[in-house]
Amino acid sequence: ARPAQEPGGGEPMGRLCVSITIMPKSVADVLPAGHGRSEPNQHPYLPPPTGRLYFSLNPFIMGSQLCGPKLCAQLTSCLICLGVIALAVFCQPALNALVFLFFNNF
Repeated sequence: ARPAQEPGGGEPMGRLCVSITIMPKSVADVLPAGHGRSEPNQHPYLPPPTGRLYFSLNPFIMGSQLCGPKLCAQLTSCLICLGVIALAVFCQPALNALVFLFFNNF
């Protein structure tokens, strides 16, 4: 709980599920368990955490994680279209020169 200005007050910040198993040492020696999620990950099995961001220097992977795969695909498509249009605008003089040279020879 987040501390409040008044004693005894607070705002819940989340929940925690804790499981404790008390067993004799002989049973604990037979059923080994690693520290945290390290091997052997059993008794109880601890699944990998969900909902966490995977850091990557690839902007498409980070965009997919931050915006979702559908929105990231739409933004990528728009960027590709803008790149093709920019390429066409900036390469037009060179293309005009090539077309002029090609068609003037025939």
